[in-house]
Amino acid sequence: MKIKIPLNRPTLTKKDADSFKKLAVSDLFSGETIEKFENKFARYLGRRYAIAVNSGTSALHLALMALDIKEKDEVICPSYTCVALLNAINYVQAEPKLVDCNFDVEKSDFNISFSDLKNKISQKTKVIIVPHMFGFPAEIEKIVSLGIPVIEDATQSFGGSYCGKKLGSYGAISIFSVHSSKMITTGNGGVFATDSENLYKKAKFFGDYESTIVSQRLRKADNYQIQYNYKISDLSAILGISQLDQIDKFVEKRKKIAKTFSKFLKGSAQLPLLSENNIFWRYVVEIKKDPISVIKEAMKYGIDLGRGVYPPLHQYLKMDDKLFPNTKKAIFSLIALPIYPSLTDEEIDYLIKTLKKII
Repeated sequence: MKIKIPLNRPTLTKKDADSFKKLAVSDLFSGETIEKFENKFARYLGRRYAIAVNSGTSALHLALMALDIKEKDEVICPSYTCVALLNAINYVQAEPKLVDCNFDVEKSDFNISFSDLKNKISQKTKVIIVPHMFGFPAEIEKIVSLGIPVIEDATQSFGGSYCGKKLGSYGAISIFSVHSSKMITTGNGGVFATDSENLYKKAKFFGDYESTIVSQRLRKADNYQIQYNYKISDLSAILGISQLDQIDKFVEKRKKIAKTFSKFLKGSAQLPLLSENNIFWRYVVEIKKDPISVIKEAMKYGIDLGRGVYPPLHQYLKMDDKLFPNTKKAIFSLIALPIYPSLTDEEIDYLIKTLKKII
């Protein structure tokens, strides 16, 4: 029987299954488990506050609302990133200003370009969104030092560190997806985190309209403000707590698999170097062949390869590829290999043997 290896697969353990058994029926709808997950997440990052929500996009939407981003405000983000960022910017009717990425295969650095970022900042710029791409940290200290509010998207680098601090602890706000494809999962969900009590209260108000229902019964009606029902369930939260307990083991397993890839794929493609800074949410390699043809060939063997990011945001906005030379190079030369803690030794061996044939 042909092996099937998806690009993404959650790592669900016996500990995760046991955690559901321990959740009492009375706790299913109390919200107490959600609060425990939020507190545990904040402690892990070294932040004061965290809010668990139903997706990473929702977390980013709340971050933009908490920072009072409105119509025509300028929001800077890289073109080489997930379309969810563009969606959230459009939710608040702000104007996206796109920046090119770095292109350094050895470092696995395809993060927002600091030099291009500085050139794109204007008087209209209200916030910068900084994703840490594929498990490698962006130049977050330098970006924060520019003095413009930063939303740090640490989804793909959750569990990693930079200069002795956890990624996700640098920005005015940090956001995370905990979708089933990410570093940890709640099934589907996201997290908003901050050290600011003011930003926390705003995000809590906008994202959890049910939390204000009781207080509204006791006073006259306020002026209407739109609120959203972005909460996750206690069931999702109990999985999040269990997964959070295992994040360091997950990171170590990813690094171990990356080491195996690097050993046995040497000479087949331009490979990333192993480093303490890279926690390998993706193992991204540069190839000489057309990525689409390689991806199609891999599908014949039951292997799902990625393109890193595709399409980049500037193509959605009908902008010229020439304005984003590194992004253009990335989408036409990179492929991403499946790498997650639940990969078996048999699957890893099959991946390596197959990739040697086709790349």
